[in-house]
Amino acid sequence: MKQKNNTTAQILQGKKDKLNWQNFNFLENLLVFCTVPERSVPKESGVHFRISLDSQNQAICILFKIDRRNDPLIKNQALKRPDYMSLYIDSKSFICTIIEMKGKNHNSLENGIEQILKLKEILQTEISNHLPSKLKLNIKYQGILLTPYNSQIPSKKIAEVASKDFIILPIQYDNKAELYPYVSRENEINEITKKYSHQENTESTTLLIEKILTKKALPKRIDDYYSSNFSNSKDREGIYINYLLPNDTDYITLFANTKYTEIDIDENEYKDQIKSELEILNLINRLAIKFSNNQISNYDN
Repeated sequence: MKQKNNTTAQILQGKKDKLNWQNFNFLENLLVFCTVPERSVPKESGVHFRISLDSQNQAICILFKIDRRNDPLIKNQALKRPDYMSLYIDSKSFICTIIEMKGKNHNSLENGIEQILKLKEILQTEISNHLPSKLKLNIKYQGILLTPYNSQIPSKKIAEVASKDFIILPIQYDNKAELYPYVSRENEINEITKKYSHQENTESTTLLIEKILTKKALPKRIDDYYSSNFSNSKDREGIYINYLLPNDTDYITLFANTKYTEIDIDENEYKDQIKSELEILNLINRLAIKFSNNQISNYDN
């Protein structure tokens, strides 16, 4: 779709780093305001990390900042919340890795496990309540507890959680850890006792889909495509987000609920590339995505 006047780019330029609970639900706030496009984070508790997507342009990886201390995504202050989450998608995988950064305090490390588990629980509930079941069934959850050398890893607790089919890898490293090898595949139970192996990866060119998802989410809805049946009530189902395209004029609309997903896109210079990347990621087959009437539709039959 195309904005009738050229204010769409100005809306994105004026986007503030502040969640909007009046107009967006949990998943929308996560997707619109919490992405970290560069996939690199500053030092906290003596540790820091990056994710260099070495995938030969065959995957996307989106990093989200979860622990927004002055503007929390998890609003209930009584609930524990981890630092970051990555979503890795390639032709075979949907991997959600929850990342908590801790210092050397043993009790703090124990709490880190609970923080990871809490976000997993919240995500499972939100996705079940708002997105199609085909997507829900494809997602694999796992965790990383990133700490400095000589920290006291709560190995017993990690093994207990692993016995329930949820793997949290304890990674100890004092410099900037490269987490791509650990977020781009499903980790296994025999890896929870292995030492971190540092790798220097060459960053692949970012796919257009990843650029749109991480940098182009608009902080307000600007189209009227769904206005006739869209409800902004607090208990509404689904997500509804506009994304600006790189020409700063055209935009696409993402609308999803528990029954179907639609991406509305007009004919423009990006449509074929978006379709090609969806095919590379095998999303068209896995989510039954179809192009019809200038829309991409995923009907959850």
